[in-house]
Amino acid sequence: MARLLRIAAILEGAAAVLAAVALGVFTAVVILEVIARYVLNAPIIWSNEVATYLFIYAVFFGGSVALKRRGLMDVRLVRERCPIRVQWLMTLVTHLVILGFSLAGTFYSGTLILTSIRTGTMSPALEIPMLYVYLPIPIGFSLMGLFSLASFLQEAVAGPQTPHRPDLPSAKPEEAVPC
Repeated sequence: MARLLRIAAILEGAAAVLAAVALGVFTAVVILEVIARYVLNAPIIWSNEVATYLFIYAVFFGGSVALKRRGLMDVRLVRERCPIRVQWLMTLVTHLVILGFSLAGTFYSGTLILTSIRTGTMSPALEIPMLYVYLPIPIGFSLMGLFSLASFLQEAVAGPQTPHRPDLPSAKPEEAVPC
């Protein structure tokens, strides 16, 4: 498991860098397009397409990083009112659901890539193979699956514990209301 966690940490770092670069270049392209269109009165034909494709990269790599860092939206209303053991089980089930969704997303996006390769689909303005546009989708879903699996294994091995949440006042397990 230690090896899996190390691999996940390395891939998280790489995905974070890719997401940051994609978002930075996206921002630069959009600013360049605004200046070209409204100041120079000479719009850049390819800018919208490039911005869209960079946004896809930023979303899928950034989303996987957010999942690994537990930065995605979480509804705690019900879970925090349950006993610690039930909270733990809910967390494990959540990781398994995300893992299943990620596997399905990886499979279907892989099918999308294979179809685009078979049909030779090209992007309209840039005229690049759509393979490069679709590529972050299965990679992002695969990373989400890997990160979910790593989190599931960590939680399963750790067992039910009182969660350490510095952002909330400490609650005692006996104060939990049955859910």
